Amino acid sequence: MKKNRIIQIITITGLLYAIAFIITTIIFIFFNSTLINTINVLSQKLIPALPLAQEHSQFFLILSVSMMSGVTVCSLLLYKNAELYIEMAIPLITMKFTSSVFGLLFFVYGCIYHNGWNTLANLIIFTTDFPLGLWVLYVYRLFKQQKL
Repeated sequence: MKKNRIIQIITITGLLYAIAFIITTIIFIFFNSTLINTINVLSQKLIPALPLAQEHSQFFLILSVSMMSGVTVCSLLLYKNAELYIEMAIPLITMKFTSSVFGLLFFVYGCIYHNGWNTLANLIIFTTDFPLGLWVLYVYRLFKQQKL
């Protein structure tokens, strides 16, 4: 794939990710309880055997918004100048894979030890963040291979 095409893909990815993360941040800030309640309603309808999510803490809201700010800034920098800021893909990949791994680990741990951690909310974290991290890793590698 040509270098200009790869840069264009990274730029579009940065823009789309920034928009998605800004919207998600707004949802976390203003509709946190509604989001958890919606996930719990879906959980009861789709997989009633799963425990319900209980995250209603301002502590975790602050940490979530902080992470969303980080992924948004990385995405905006990739959008602004993909070639100059390509290394911002590394923390973006790291954040997405870390949340994916821990979402899945907590879900599996909850299934094994029946401690209530195997919520649909934790599974959603994995199913949303893993593909996002995988895509950025893919385009990052494309860019790096083109530089060789």
